[in-house]
Amino acid sequence: MEQTLDNISAANGKEAIAAYRERIVAAICLVKDKDGNTRYTEEQARGLSEELSDEDLAFGMDYNTPEEVAELLVDSGLD
Repeated sequence: MEQTLDNISAANGKEAIAAYRERIVAAICLVKDKDGNTRYTEEQARGLSEELSDEDLAFGMDYNTPEEVAELLVDSGLD
């Protein structure tokens, strides 16, 4: 029984991380350049979000909003 509960908790955790990552991608997609044009395509935003592992995101979820993480990634210059 406990193994099943652990599997359910792990699945819920992965779903929460995936949803958090999607919110980061959405926030990155909203970033505009100095001319008001979209700075990142969804593919680029997704790639930028992948700079952080699921473990990194899980650790920071309680402390940083997806928008804060998106800003950090955009400001990192990792394009």
